[in-house]
Amino acid sequence: MLEPAEARQLLASIEPDTPIGLRDRARIGLMVFAFARVGAALAMRVEDVYTQHRWLWIRLQEKGGKAHAMPCHHSLEDYLHAYLG
Repeated sequence: MLEPAEARQLLASIEPDTPIGLRDRARIGLMVFAFARVGAALAMRVEDVYTQHRWLWIRLQEKGGKAHAMPCHHSLEDYLHAYLG
């Protein structure tokens, strides 16, 4: 578990001017802000990010095949928009 300052430092260290940097920042942001497991973050598809009532939501596939949907943290929303373009 990362402390908030460590999470901010990690996310700030990722270069957002390359596609790989945008991808890494979105995936790490997903794990930090949504407490997603690595497997759930890697299994996400573009259609798992959607808008509902003007909010960006994410759908995570959890263990046992269960889907868990939740609204995005505003920072995660920025990271996902930058990556998905």
